[in-house]
Amino acid sequence: MGLYGRRCFLLEREVAWEYNTFRVYLVMLKTGQASARDVAQLAGFSSPALAVHHLEKLSNLKLVSKDAHGIYHVVRRRFGVLKFFLVVRRFIIPRSFFYAVLYGSLTVLSLFMLSGVVRNLGVLFSLLGLGIHVMETAQFYRILPKSGVQEVEQPVQENG
Repeated sequence: MGLYGRRCFLLEREVAWEYNTFRVYLVMLKTGQASARDVAQLAGFSSPALAVHHLEKLSNLKLVSKDAHGIYHVVRRRFGVLKFFLVVRRFIIPRSFFYAVLYGSLTVLSLFMLSGVVRNLGVLFSLLGLGIHVMETAQFYRILPKSGVQEVEQPVQENG
């Protein structure tokens, strides 16, 4: 196993298998940057000290960095189950969602652009693909731990 493989295994073992650490990483992926107090609130922890514990663990693994003001910044990495997701700003989207959109488009195109037996086969296979990928997308969303993040607001830093 090469260096990259060992690094991925370490990330999976130390983060993906640790429920709360993974939740904190998901919060950081969604916010981009946050203080320990913000992370504790967003993840639903009882105290900022618990958030600091998980943030320091992520910092040791180089998944977050801490600036001089005590704000943590996420370092985006794909490991474990996150390999099946695309992180766009604060949204974590399963890759299967895009296949569902593709098959949905093929269904509509088959209905309007084809005729006869070819149309029926096109609709049948595209609906089959659409159904499979919609189910996979729902399953991928169930895999993710609930991070408690409903609406994410960027922390405001005051100069002073």
